[in-house]
Amino acid sequence: MSNHPFSLSVLAAAVLYVCHSTNAVAETVTESIDNLNNQLDLQQSSISQFHYRQSDIALGLTGATVLPTGAHQDVTITHAGAIDGVAILQDGIFFSPAPYSGQHLVLQPNLLHQQKVSFSSMTSVTESSQAAFGKLDYQSIKISPKKYATDLNLEGSDSNAINGGVVVSGTTKQNGMLLALDYQSASDDVGYRAPQDADATHKDILFKIAADSLPGASNKQTTEFSYQYSSQDDDRGTLGLTAADFSLDPTQLYSAASTDNIEGERQRYVLAHKVILSATSTMATDFYYQTYSQQSREMRFVDGQQIDSALLSSIAMFEAVPTADGMNLGALTQNNDFAGFGMQTKSVSMYGQHQVTYSARYHTDKAEMRLGQREWSWNNNLSLTPTTDDEYALTYTDDASAFSSAVDTKLNYDQWSINLGLGYEHVSVSRELGDVNTSLNAADFSDDGWSPSVEVAYQSGSWLTALQVKQAWTVASAGNIEQTAQEALQYQLALSYQQDALSIAMTGYMHDYDSQHVSCMQGMICDYEQISLQENINDVSVVGADLSIAYGLTFDHFSIPLNVKYQYTQAETDNADCNELMGCFAANSQLPWVPEQQLTLSSGVVYGDMSIIAQALYQSELGYQATLTNERTIDSQWKVDLAATYRLTAQHELYVRVENLLDEELVANVTAMGFQGQSEMITYFGYKGHF
Repeated sequence: MSNHPFSLSVLAAAVLYVCHSTNAVAETVTESIDNLNNQLDLQQSSISQFHYRQSDIALGLTGATVLPTGAHQDVTITHAGAIDGVAILQDGIFFSPAPYSGQHLVLQPNLLHQQKVSFSSMTSVTESSQAAFGKLDYQSIKISPKKYATDLNLEGSDSNAINGGVVVSGTTKQNGMLLALDYQSASDDVGYRAPQDADATHKDILFKIAADSLPGASNKQTTEFSYQYSSQDDDRGTLGLTAADFSLDPTQLYSAASTDNIEGERQRYVLAHKVILSATSTMATDFYYQTYSQQSREMRFVDGQQIDSALLSSIAMFEAVPTADGMNLGALTQNNDFAGFGMQTKSVSMYGQHQVTYSARYHTDKAEMRLGQREWSWNNNLSLTPTTDDEYALTYTDDASAFSSAVDTKLNYDQWSINLGLGYEHVSVSRELGDVNTSLNAADFSDDGWSPSVEVAYQSGSWLTALQVKQAWTVASAGNIEQTAQEALQYQLALSYQQDALSIAMTGYMHDYDSQHVSCMQGMICDYEQISLQENINDVSVVGADLSIAYGLTFDHFSIPLNVKYQYTQAETDNADCNELMGCFAANSQLPWVPEQQLTLSSGVVYGDMSIIAQALYQSELGYQATLTNERTIDSQWKVDLAATYRLTAQHELYVRVENLLDEELVANVTAMGFQGQSEMITYFGYKGHF
């Protein structure tokens, strides 16, 4: 694979040092509307007690489309039907270590270590192709400007959860330091016939050290080094029940699923440097390296056959009346390693009232995948005995390197502004096969794409409107047999109004896809080969509208905060299509992973030192096609959480949080193997201290 992109990136960085750039991060008018209406302050008192562990409603409030998930699992997000090309970032850097090579990997950061989260639907051309169709951007907690500051959080639940976290930070003269630790442990009774709990343990560490300008420096600058470590160990079955069994006991899971387990360990190193070249010039450069190791085991096979409705019924019958011969089961096993390295730089310059943004990024990542099966004997006493060692049927290594560069010009003329942007990215992709591979194809190809963008905006008093047209492009993965990039022409009209405590935004959009990528995602049961594939769906049309309302009613003795986010999305294939992952689609049918409607609410009452806040997420029906003839759906549903907080003093507060308030039998996923119930209603009791 060529090394030329790296030398080009260094050259681009040197050029940007000569160019002048701004103090603020440049954004298009459309992005400013997104930041106004799609940004959530996670440290806000009416928000923080909800999302210590759960993030689905929080992400729904930012405008991301949230796919249903089970407890302790990372939330999958999409936008306008796009699965690929929707990036998860932290502090402007990919959160996934391998967004190009490991596109099926879903990771979300610990919300306790985040300050804000925002979602951008029409991203700037200065973002890479992996964020061309949407960007979820977390801002990690900052070092306190005080000499010493500590935040402490402890909570427990009626389901044996024990969670605790502490953040210690401070600034002395020109240096600052932060250390954040968090530990989460849960043991839920999930209803196995054999005594078994669903245990989960997560650990997170965040360390930062920062320094201001060095003595004698001609320009003000800051340098920050950060290190993150996280680990997870989850035992949770996903096998589920048949439809008939589900109607009797939706939370019952099969004992065979008690062998399901996932372990992960992640490390991330970032060196961020910012320099102010003049009153109107700023440049930021980041270097990053991150790794993630993943081991998992999921029971998915009976006598070597992937579980379908008939085999699911056989499992149900066996568990109810075990036979002396037992059953031969098989678990899908994975032992994967991901790693990524990159350098990115952004320069913003003001020329009078006009603004020019330059950006360049070099990124390389690798996914070393080992997938196989382990055989188990399910005995007549419902115990599980392994009969083979892990056998990795597929081993392969995916590599990708990318170089991107872009320029975005914002021309301001009184109340009018015009944005002209042009981005370019070149990506090299390869797949090397291991000795045991028999069915995968090696890959070695490169692709490049241009992303032009035009935006016209007008501001009058409290009103702001913007019309944007953009050509979006995301490279194919190594598992894409046709090696076809995802491309779409995007149109969006955005309108916002802000005055005093009221903020309203409305957007209407249309995305016309020439090709849309589909890969294995949560809620689908994929075999070894399917995990390694990326399919293309030709000619997808997406039409949608979003509405955001934020309003704060303030009276003499109390206040009522209100946040509403409504999304309507119609995503259809223009032509009938069949593929290995999603089965067959009829022409003009809704994509099964896209809810037509999503509504997220947050409201309550704040009275002095007390507050009661409710948050809710509604989604219309979803459908998953697991085989060419078998379609399963997730019914429309509500999820409601409630939290009450009492501030004892400025330093101490207590809270109670109730999750899944309305439905103890909330369905999270319906897969090819049956139903997976999310955690039943759980009550948490917590304490927060600020010193």
